[in-house]
Formats: sequence, structure tokens, C-alpha cells
Amino acid sequence: MDRRIALIGSAFVIGGLGAGAAAGAGTSATHREKATYELTITNSTAGQPLSPPLLAIHEPRVDLWSMGEPASQVVAAIAEDANNAPAIELATHLRGVQAAFTAVANGASGPAPIGPGASQTVTFTVPMAGSRISLLSMLVNTNDAFTGLDARRLPYRVGSTRTFHSVAYDAGSERNNEMAEYIPGPVGGNRFVRDPEGNVIRMHPGIIGGHDLDPVLHSVAGNVATIIVKRVK
Repeated sequence: MDRRIALIGSAFVIGGLGAGAAAGAGTSATHREKATYELTITNSTAGQPLSPPLLAIHEPRVDLWSMGEPASQVVAAIAEDANNAPAIELATHLRGVQAAFTAVANGASGPAPIGPGASQTVTFTVPMAGSRISLLSMLVNTNDAFTGLDARRLPYRVGSTRTFHSVAYDAGSERNNEMAEYIPGPVGGNRFVRDPEGNVIRMHPGIIGGHDLDPVLHSVAGNVATIIVKRVK
């Protein structure tokens, strides 16, 4: 039996058991030494603000999203509307998740988008048991494009660093109609308006243009973000 914990549909499951078996379990009983990390995310696009990222620190068996799988409702909420709240609510009650939160840049009073060419750095402390990091951030001038990390290993030694170059993914939950009335970013300003698709998470095919998006200004080609994680303590 596959013992990974995954986000499927609208709930987390472990093996063949529903979320009720894991909900309320809280964090792992293996908490020992804590580790402090500094994460910097840089927006590499020309015209695609990144939504405030969702960060989840978890054990290897936890799977928040994967290529080739349908996006869960909570992942789709991030990819379509930059709405992290449903994912945080589920993840914080899941066995194997040590922390799930919206990143707030050091010195900032609250979450904020990351503009083209800009960077944000956040510092967080988690139990050593949380050896993986998952991250999701919407490219907000799209229908359902996001970037992020899928269960990548955190640096182990103090002072060590890992660098990730992240591409754009298509959540497959909304058609890429490129129309402003379905886009939550500055191009449209319209959240929670859907044009459902029913596909799977895959590499984003790119911005075609012809409606309200410019294929050059709003391009999602290549590396759209650089994510650097350093263990500082």
C-alpha cells in the first residue's frame, strides 16, 4: 500500500483512509532539535507578480501536489485565486506536517505579492523532523498558473544552502482563456470567477495572446522564480 499522505480532491488522505484518520493528529511526535531557515524567492518574470507564497514544511511521505495529478481544490484555490487559507487549514491538521503558513517577508507587517524582478526573504523555525519543503505561488496575471517546490529536501547542515530554479505549472483546473474577467492580477482584478477545465497539473504551455494577456509582457516561459533556502541555525 502507498503510505504517502496526499492532497486528493478536497481532502488529505493517507493510504486508503480519509482525512478523518489524520485530522487532529497535529504535528509529529518526533519533534526534537529545531532548525531555522532563511528562504529568499526572486521573481524572474517581466510582468507576472507572484502571490504571497504558501510554505509547508513536512515529512517525506506528505504530498501536497504533483505533476500529472489533478489539482486538489485547495491547490486550485491558490493557482486560480492566490487563496492560501484553505490549504493552510487542511495542512495544519495533517500528521507529518510541521508547519504551513503564508510567507511574510522579514520586517513586513503582512503578506505581499512579489513583483517582477523583486525578492522577498522570510525566516522561519521548524522541527528537524520536517525534512521537506513544498511551496506554491500563483502567477497572478494568468488563469491558473503557479510556481513552486514539490517536497524538496531542506538543507541539513547549518550554513548550507540549496538553490532551486522554478518554472510555471498549469494547475489544469481552469481553462487558459486569458480573459481579464477570469484573472485576479492587475490585468483583471477578478478573484473567484472560474472557467473550469478538469485537467491535470502539467508544464504551462505559455501565454498565447489575443485576448487580455501579452505573450511578451506576461510570459511564463523558462524559469519564473529562483528560490534559495539556507539553514542559519
